[in-house]
Amino acid sequence: MKTDNRPTPREAALNLLLKSEKSAVPLDRLMEEALPRFQDQRDRHLLHALVYGVLRNRLRLDILLTHLLHREPTHLEPELLGLLRIGLFQILEMDRIPHRAVVHTAVELTRKRGFPWAAGLVNAVLRRAIREAETLEPPPTQSDSARSLAIRHSFPQWLIETWMKRLGPESTRSLCEAFNRIPPLVLRTNTLNTTRSALLKALEEAADRIEETPFSPDGIRLIHPHVPVFELPGFVEGHFQVQDEAAQLIGLLVDARAGMSVLDACAGRGGKTGHIAQTMQNRGRMLAVDVSGEKLAVLEQEMKRLGVSIVETRICDWQIERLSDTARLFDRILLDAPCSGLGVLGRHPDIRWRADRRELKPFTERQIVLIENTISLLKPDGHLVYAVCSMEPEETDCVIDAVLQRNPGIRRIETLRNLSKTPLAPFWKQGAFRTSPHVDGMDGFFACMLTRDGTP
Repeated sequence: MKTDNRPTPREAALNLLLKSEKSAVPLDRLMEEALPRFQDQRDRHLLHALVYGVLRNRLRLDILLTHLLHREPTHLEPELLGLLRIGLFQILEMDRIPHRAVVHTAVELTRKRGFPWAAGLVNAVLRRAIREAETLEPPPTQSDSARSLAIRHSFPQWLIETWMKRLGPESTRSLCEAFNRIPPLVLRTNTLNTTRSALLKALEEAADRIEETPFSPDGIRLIHPHVPVFELPGFVEGHFQVQDEAAQLIGLLVDARAGMSVLDACAGRGGKTGHIAQTMQNRGRMLAVDVSGEKLAVLEQEMKRLGVSIVETRICDWQIERLSDTARLFDRILLDAPCSGLGVLGRHPDIRWRADRRELKPFTERQIVLIENTISLLKPDGHLVYAVCSMEPEETDCVIDAVLQRNPGIRRIETLRNLSKTPLAPFWKQGAFRTSPHVDGMDGFFACMLTRDGTP
């Protein structure tokens, strides 16, 4: 009889958590690779809930494990710590799985992963957690202190301190709460192939609740979808892309029209590329550039799915080179720059634990160079949209101020034409597009429009 060597959802969750700590690959990409291995939708839901749940509660779980172990849990092997975090999270936050089953599974997995000597420890810690579950709480701290908010909402203390200096304790608390809510799945209708009303009708049974986005004219929110994205009605036919509402509004800010020449300078896997081609009615010329050939290969397949035919791709590292053979200059440039991602912690809770986010200067320096090396390709009467999924000053206003100071020929577009008649109006503040999860109910984005004088 052949043994099934496929991992269980709990073992797959452990593998993903370990990979997330060691790899620079975003968690959602790791999850995309893992989910298709599970045919049962309940297993997929469990895997997703465990990984994202542990990451959203990691600091709190570790504080409680310190109490249960009588010492800091960081002395444990990473796999053992991951197993204890998963087990404790299930005991405290998930009520559909009997506690005895949680303990049994954790002990068996401890042995399977090569730690038979630790089976008794895992058993004892989780059984104690069950006994004390009603009273198990982190030790008290001063209310509204950075330490208190960090533990209560499970964020690194340095990040809480950063936000408190800028926002104050009340807004910081609200921001943490917003980031810890499970976000809805947001789609953007591909109007090249269908309409939002038709897509709403096709998706009406695909989630617990479905609704139009209040600002983006093409967006749809799915609350608790019943199947993975690639199984939703209309996916194969290219009727939509996954894209948060704030990102959809960035696409509208670019204001690309039919017949224009457009550069998507850091195109990645093509979320905004597809949207811009859509606003161009698939007519004109679009160049999608990225440093990663692997991402561009995904983008090319995505454009085929969407029925987009105007996009060419090109590999380029803007930090060390410029494109000089693009035939002509561009009417519009979107620079969706690599950034810390600190505005999308709700969708990417792994980012909050990445040590390199504590120092943003490398991001700032790279973003300045990217603007300077791409804006030379802009027509004098065109505009470049610099966008980041971050609300941090080092990646937003400070970047723009530095670019303007270093480059007298670059100007900022402070006011949008017909602003009051666009969906962008509520978010245009101090000469830039700004969204915040705790205020606007969408990802945290910043975008600024730049133009230049003369020719290269």
